[in-house]
Amino acid sequence: MQSAFLGVLFGLLGNGLIGMSFSVMKVAHSQNNSGGSYLKIPLWWAGNALMALGELGNLCAYALARPALISPLGAVSVVINAPMAFFVLGERLSFRNMAGCVLCILGGYFIVSIAANNAEDRPPLTVKAFEGMLYRPPFLVFLAVSLFEAVDLIWSGRSTVMAYILICSLLGSITVLTIKALSSFVLLTLSGLNQFDQPLPYAIVPAMAVSMALQLLYLNKAIAEYGTGEVVPAYYVLFTTFAVLGSAILFSDLHDSNAHSLQVLVCAFVATSLGVYLVSHDKGAAERSAERAGDDRGVNESDMETLL
Repeated sequence: MQSAFLGVLFGLLGNGLIGMSFSVMKVAHSQNNSGGSYLKIPLWWAGNALMALGELGNLCAYALARPALISPLGAVSVVINAPMAFFVLGERLSFRNMAGCVLCILGGYFIVSIAANNAEDRPPLTVKAFEGMLYRPPFLVFLAVSLFEAVDLIWSGRSTVMAYILICSLLGSITVLTIKALSSFVLLTLSGLNQFDQPLPYAIVPAMAVSMALQLLYLNKAIAEYGTGEVVPAYYVLFTTFAVLGSAILFSDLHDSNAHSLQVLVCAFVATSLGVYLVSHDKGAAERSAERAGDDRGVNESDMETLL
């Protein structure tokens, strides 16, 4: 079995667990009638444990396959969350929801088919090879623009939904690239070729931690203030776009793909994006109304700051 195909399987499993975690945490939120801290609710921690396992699956996926193939599979979490919300939470499952799930499944199928039929296995990156990619002018431009725009949006204090989503997406793309690099270093080290005797991995670890923490903080703010109906579709599209673009520039992920594979990948991405929109947008108005009336459906900001 090709490592790329195995990576896609880990990505499907990981994002499935993340989708389940949304429903578990939502049950915890509904039990918090007193308005106290979510940190004291066992179900909230259970949901976060599922999310952590899902992210571990994504970590393995990025180690085995190209980020350009793994990033679009985030739609699986939306597909899993829709029936979970129906069976566990008793939420309405409309025709729009079902049509969106079908589109996400079709898009995911074609992404998996690309991984199985067109992606060639690549050896894990050494620190020296990664340094050669890291200092190429195209990627330095991408990194500088991404960091400048993210810092500018944070510094300006803008609180629009697009500002929050752009911060999460730009930082998320950097997180994906650092995870891919570190997972390669770990794989080589476990095989007997130590990559942690050089300074670069120790510089990447704090960069990854900071980008993940800020990404989580601003995603929480976006959902708390605007609801998933507005946040999820735009975040999925922008995050996937920046992650695939950054990976294509840094790792040359799409360099050896033929025209037909690229066309299928674009069509699959469009299908999953539309599916995510149909699944999440249908519940957006009701969620925003409840949230702005004082129903805090996400982790409150004080809890997030405590964790960070």
